Amino acid sequence: MKDQDKSRLREQLIDPKSEVRKKALAELKRQPAEVALPVLVSALGQKNGDVQADLTKAFLGFRDEALPYLVRALTSAEWRTRKAASQVIAALGDGALARFLELIPKNEEDVDYWMVQTLSLMGGEATPYLIKAFAHPNRKIRLAAVRAAGNTKDARIVKPLLAMLEETSWPLRKAAFDSLQRVHHLAPQAIDEALRTASVEAKFWVIQLAAERRDPALLPIFTAIIEHDPEESKLEALRAIAMIETREAQKVLVGYLAHKSWIVRKTAADCIWEQGLGVSDELLASISAPNVDARYWSVKLLGQSNEPRVFPALLECLHDSQPSVRAAACQALGALADKRALAPLMTLLNDPAEEVRTAAVLAISQIGEKDAPAAKPSVPAHLRPENQQPCRHCGKKVGINFTFCPFCLGHLKAACRKCGRPMEAGWKGCPDCGEPA
Repeated sequence: MKDQDKSRLREQLIDPKSEVRKKALAELKRQPAEVALPVLVSALGQKNGDVQADLTKAFLGFRDEALPYLVRALTSAEWRTRKAASQVIAALGDGALARFLELIPKNEEDVDYWMVQTLSLMGGEATPYLIKAFAHPNRKIRLAAVRAAGNTKDARIVKPLLAMLEETSWPLRKAAFDSLQRVHHLAPQAIDEALRTASVEAKFWVIQLAAERRDPALLPIFTAIIEHDPEESKLEALRAIAMIETREAQKVLVGYLAHKSWIVRKTAADCIWEQGLGVSDELLASISAPNVDARYWSVKLLGQSNEPRVFPALLECLHDSQPSVRAAACQALGALADKRALAPLMTLLNDPAEEVRTAAVLAISQIGEKDAPAAKPSVPAHLRPENQQPCRHCGKKVGINFTFCPFCLGHLKAACRKCGRPMEAGWKGCPDCGEPA
């Protein structure tokens, strides 16, 4: 086939009209593989998805004969061509795997990169070879393999990715986490096991993966982490519990309002509020708990609710033995802005604790501000009826002190022709010099 015929066929292969492409493909099928395949490879990398679909079908027709040409395309200067070749090789399936691995050039970094991309798309028998690439001596290829693992649909990839969370390199750990977010659902048991056995560093990532399942059965595991693990893992476990939208999960979170660590108490309170399940019986009961921290955080949370049964409970908290709880109750009542709280709040203006007195003053002012009627907008003086008169030219009402009418620009006040004094309407002459009007 002449070069000009090859150029013509290539142009027809990427033509937007399907009938033109089909005609060119039919012509190529009649040619030997060594003639047709270079032409097909030269057309790879087009943006048109229909063109790529037709080319993939054509390559699949040549099967093993197409592999050497496609592998060479992985070294193309065009990124789109390399990506398209990788996708076509993956479409050949497991049957082409052994031959594909034989044809990969040794020690060519860019080809190795596209090899792992292809393996991730092939799945099946290719998965073990992709996992082997996790230990590639070249760090860039290792990273590419871990990132590509997110493309697989094979549960066998989950455990090796979990092992990569133990790497000392942060980019590798982050890449493993990103891929696990896409495949962890394929092997939930592996995630549960990692929650118990992973290192402190890796567990931080694993908790986030497990949390996405929102599984109430994980509550005991998360609570064990809060009791025994370092602070960073404790906080992630609290956020994971908040994603389990059940009353039992909220009950667990309310229990942590009495935790010995301030940051755990604060995070638990934030999680309860973000969970948004409303005012639970456990939260209401917590404002009477023996632990002062539980009472304090419960009052703060209840103050953000508008449920009617909260108000009397907060009034009781104004008599708490701890100043911090009384102050929190003042703030909560101020946020509710219920006028019935004014009298009880007034009694705290003489509280022994300064923080309580300050909180009471602020709460009273909040309620007063919300109860005050809106101020009426003031009316400009010249628009008041008593300060208006009709224009003697157009009849529209204007200010009595205006010299000119703003509607017709007529002069509203005549002046004495002799001395210039302004003359009122109806005057027959000037009162200063006697000049007739």
